[in-house]
Amino acid sequence: MMEGEILKHRGNFFFDCAKGEGNTIKQIKWCRFIVFAAILALIATIQLPATGYAAFTEYKIEINKRTNKLYLYQNGKVKKVYPVATGRTQSLTPEGTWPIVVKINKPGWKGIPGGHPSNPLGERWNGLSVRGDNGRTYGIHGTNNPGSIGTHASSGCVRMYNKDVIELSKTIYEGTPVWIHSGTSNNKWRGDSRVGLKPASGTVKITGSNVNARTGPSTGSFVIQTLKKGTVFPKTGVSGDWYQVKLPNGRLAFVYKAYASSSGGSAPPPSSGIKPASGQVVVTVDVANVRANPSLKAAIVTKAKKGTKFTLTGMNNEWFQIRLSNGKTAYLHHTVAKQTTSQSIIRVVVNLANIRSAPSLSAKVLQRVPKGTTLTKTGMSGDFHQIKLKSGTTAYIHKSCAK
Repeated sequence: MMEGEILKHRGNFFFDCAKGEGNTIKQIKWCRFIVFAAILALIATIQLPATGYAAFTEYKIEINKRTNKLYLYQNGKVKKVYPVATGRTQSLTPEGTWPIVVKINKPGWKGIPGGHPSNPLGERWNGLSVRGDNGRTYGIHGTNNPGSIGTHASSGCVRMYNKDVIELSKTIYEGTPVWIHSGTSNNKWRGDSRVGLKPASGTVKITGSNVNARTGPSTGSFVIQTLKKGTVFPKTGVSGDWYQVKLPNGRLAFVYKAYASSSGGSAPPPSSGIKPASGQVVVTVDVANVRANPSLKAAIVTKAKKGTKFTLTGMNNEWFQIRLSNGKTAYLHHTVAKQTTSQSIIRVVVNLANIRSAPSLSAKVLQRVPKGTTLTKTGMSGDFHQIKLKSGTTAYIHKSCAK
C-alpha cells in the first residue's frame, strides 16, 4: 500500500469518528488516539522493497534428457518439476549450461502465425544461447502435440505443455541458466556456475555511440532503446559479457560490456586467476577475436574462424589461455570457444577417491569411486585430471588419486 493510500484511509477513519453532533471533546481525543494507533498498525504491515542482492530471486533450470523432466530451482531449491519432450536422438538436444536470452509470446514458425493451432512452438518461446548463438535455434517452448510430452520427439528443442511453458516463462528472466544433461538428478543444480545472471550493484557508463539496450544478454535479444554515449545507469546484474542496468522508466535491460564501463558498488567475487590446463580449444562462433590479454578491452591479436583449434595452456572462469602457431600466448573468451581434448583412460590408484565438480580440493564432491575404477580423461587443470563422467558431466580428480 502506498503512502497516498495510507492518508486516504486515515481521513476515512477520522471522518467516521468525528461525525455526529453529540461527540464530546473527550470522545474526539479518544477517536484520534484510535486513529493514530490504527495508522501505526497499518504502517507496520507495509514491507519496503528489498534492495541490493536481497531483492534478487535466483532461478535456475535443470533438464534431464534421460527422464524428460524439467526442474525449476528457486534460490537453490526445487520449486517445481515439469514433464518435457527432448530430442529424438541423444545428440539433438545439446548438453551443457546455456543462458535464456530471449522470450517470445506466441512465436511464429515458418510462416505459421503465433497462436495458430498448427504452430508447433505453442504459446511461448524461451530461447537458449548455445555456444554464442542468438537464441533462435534451441529453445524451451510449448507444443501443438501434447501427446509427445514425456517422450523423445523433438528435433533438439525442449517441449512443454502450453499451460506449463506459460507459467515457466512468467517466472524466469532473461539470463536464467539452463543445465541440460542425461545423467541423474538429485534435486541439486550442478550446471556451470559461470553461466547465468548474477546480482551486482554500482553504475554503468555508456562508452560507445548509440548503444542498444536489449531485453536479454545476447545480440539476438530484442532492442528496447538506444542509449547515448556518456549516460550513466544503475547496475543491477552481470551475465557473461553483459551488464544488466535499470533504465529511467524502471525497466531492466542488458548492455554489452565492450560498449560500457562499470564502477562502484559491490559485485560477485571476481574470477580466479589463470590456472594451468592442457588439451585443445575449438572456436564455436563464425569469427572469434583472439586477444592479447584476458579482457574484452584487450588488443585483438588475430581473428579465428569457426572450427579453428588452438593448444590450451591455461584457463579461468571466463578465458582460455592458448598458444598460437608462432609460440605466443593469447586468449579466447569462453563464449566463443569450447574445450576439446583427446581422450585417454586413467585408473584410480587409491582405496577411495573423490570426484569433484571443480579443480579444487574444496570443490563439491560429486561421487566417490573405489580403487581400480577406470575414468575417461579429457585434459588437465592444475593438479587435477579433467574427466568426463558417463552422464556427460565434466568433473575432476586429483592427479595423486589416478594414473
